Amino acid sequence: MMELPQCLSALSPRSMDAIAAAALASQANVVTLRVALERKQTIAAELTDIRTPAPGAVTHSREMLLDREVVKGYSPEEAMMRLRQVWGEFCALCWLFPFCDPQKPIDFHELSPAQTTRCCADVMTKLEQVQRILWRIRLEMRIRFDKDARRDPAFQREFEDAQMERAVVYGHDVRMCDDQSLFAGACEHAGMLAALRWASDDRWAWEGPGIMDVVLTR
Repeated sequence: MMELPQCLSALSPRSMDAIAAAALASQANVVTLRVALERKQTIAAELTDIRTPAPGAVTHSREMLLDREVVKGYSPEEAMMRLRQVWGEFCALCWLFPFCDPQKPIDFHELSPAQTTRCCADVMTKLEQVQRILWRIRLEMRIRFDKDARRDPAFQREFEDAQMERAVVYGHDVRMCDDQSLFAGACEHAGMLAALRWASDDRWAWEGPGIMDVVLTR
């Protein structure tokens, strides 16, 4: 029987203030990585879709902030991979606040008294959508890069069934994406999955073990 991705049910969603604090730290991490890449003279065209401004002081959830000395040691490829993952985290956290544009986000330092977050049902639907796309991307990556994949009957069956699952990455069907876009899309969706899981279920630690794994069930 075909295995499909599933999401964990939430025990206790995190508070709006906790999600805002995480979003602020993630915004700072996005800027830290972008600046690091600019200093490494990364091609500007690769960063044009990430323009969020610096958020100012981060006073809560500082344990989520990236170590700048560690970031300095990243190769350009490592920094880009991490940026795409962190950008995915930040975009997912922004999505939790209706009408919050990650390029021009709300001020997470002090939320408006009228501010709301998405309901649990919407979050669970989004989480499942993100996980399905990540599942499909990872299958596509394996068929491209794992020379043994085509000799694995179980994988072949799963891959053939997966063709019924449409997945779009940067405006292109996953089957038509170039390798660089496919890899970047995988990093972003892994980040989105992690942030949504963390926000919707307080059993998860931030970027904890397994939080970016696609969970399969029969």
